[in-house]
Amino acid sequence: MAAEIHSRPQTSRPVLLNKIEGHSDSVNAAVLIPKEDGVITVSEDRTIRVWLKRDSGQYWPSIYHTVSSPCSCMSYHHDSRRIFIGQDNGAVVVTHQNRVSDMVFSLESEWVVSTGHDKSVSWMCTQSGSMLGRHYFTSWASCLQYDHETQHAFIGDYSGQITLLKLERQTYSTITTLKGHEGSIGALWWDPVQRLLFSGASDHSVIMWDIGGRKGRTLLLQGHHERVQAVRYLQLTRQLVSCSADGGITVWNMDTPREEAPQWLDSDSCQKCEQPFFWNIKQMWDTKTLGLRQHHCRKCGKAVCGKCSSKRSTYPIMGFEFPVRVCDACFDTIKEEDRTPLATFHEGKHNIAHMDMDPSRGLMVTCGSDRIVKIWDMTQVVGCSLATGFSPR
Repeated sequence: MAAEIHSRPQTSRPVLLNKIEGHSDSVNAAVLIPKEDGVITVSEDRTIRVWLKRDSGQYWPSIYHTVSSPCSCMSYHHDSRRIFIGQDNGAVVVTHQNRVSDMVFSLESEWVVSTGHDKSVSWMCTQSGSMLGRHYFTSWASCLQYDHETQHAFIGDYSGQITLLKLERQTYSTITTLKGHEGSIGALWWDPVQRLLFSGASDHSVIMWDIGGRKGRTLLLQGHHERVQAVRYLQLTRQLVSCSADGGITVWNMDTPREEAPQWLDSDSCQKCEQPFFWNIKQMWDTKTLGLRQHHCRKCGKAVCGKCSSKRSTYPIMGFEFPVRVCDACFDTIKEEDRTPLATFHEGKHNIAHMDMDPSRGLMVTCGSDRIVKIWDMTQVVGCSLATGFSPR
């Protein structure tokens, strides 16, 4: 695989190449057509459109198809020229009882795996048209990734959990459940090479789960002000691109040593000054003092009072790109070079509900509830131009 790696000056930004308008409602998914100047979109306005670039430089719909209910998601396989559409009424190749939230087509197994607001994940055979299996959750299943080689499915849900299933014909097994987010899962991305799973959620954070390491290692990344709704890992350059509902586009440098954020410790009193917290009635009575509110230092994880954690600092090596609470002792240990950002931040200037990338051309497409589709040149931002094709899922 040939590649040209460019330097990434801090002033580099995504370059808006084209803006596609024409949908009358939210655009729920948009994918770039590999090796062509084209984009496929599906929308709440019940249309599926294939936009091709004309000589004028503008994109016009060469295919325009209307279906029976709003289109919620899609899976496009370029080599086989097949596209699968999920709809608001649960229609996909296999029927859900409610809106289809995400779907993946696997050419290797000839399966379509889909999740829905009926709190289920289902998989079916596209050759026979038969349902192979279904698993139910306790909350809406919101997003999905699938490993074609191992037949493992990662399903995020509205409770903030990610469930790992091993899918078989007519059966399945639950491998594990990943818990770390404090809000509903909005996006997943699986990298089968390094066996890393990335998740974005409504708690404004991204988590990297080291599935291949088998040691439970997780990295917390906080660099958004709104719900994270799209993530994509670029394996060649070791960069992660994440997008949020407010239009924020963050590019994370994952090719650098990072530390896991500590678990928050439990205590009935400040672990620095030993003053009681407000629920520690006995110590409050014994010392004749008022109880204090509990906080936590993001660097050491200790339970501290407000007086002992009056400072704020970024700490990018732990994923804290914005200032967070740290205890006074930890603040004194953070050097200026420790505050050097490990991510760059950009503004898409529209709601981003879905994102797709073509690393071979350094292109990204975003879409959302504002009914606008934007095509971006990301070459100088991600610093990579691959001399190979790429097929989105």
